[in-house]
Amino acid sequence: MIKVEITFLVDKPIEHVFDLIGDISGYQRWAPDKSNFFIENKITSEGPIGQGTTYLDRLRWGGKAIGKIVEYRPPSEIAFEQKTLFGIPVFQAEFRYALKALRNSTEVIHSAEAVPHVFFKLFEPILSHIVRTERERTCRAIKGFLEQKERVAGPL
Repeated sequence: MIKVEITFLVDKPIEHVFDLIGDISGYQRWAPDKSNFFIENKITSEGPIGQGTTYLDRLRWGGKAIGKIVEYRPPSEIAFEQKTLFGIPVFQAEFRYALKALRNSTEVIHSAEAVPHVFFKLFEPILSHIVRTERERTCRAIKGFLEQKERVAGPL
């Protein structure tokens, strides 16, 4: 199993951070431009965004990620389950954001757990690096967009 945990601060109120992460249809506004995988996404379910909302991410090289919001507790927690496929299943993952309001900012703890499918277990060290790199890039993009800094550059 691949596990990643990243903690960072955003100089914005908790509601702003949660709203950005939860706005699946708005990812193209802030998602990392230099991502190796993500191209675009769309919501595939009806109704307002919340627990049970489903989505489809289109990935480079013909890949896709099929996802669902499995926890939705504004403004403190949101979690997604996602299956990543490139013709065949690559891994199943859970991405979770736990937010904590501080005096003038928000602490974000982002965790990811991914389980490679059968054949890809052989490549777990490589997949682990890819997952960590993409998660770090996503966290930098969230922070950068909300604080209006460079979208994917610089440390958290």
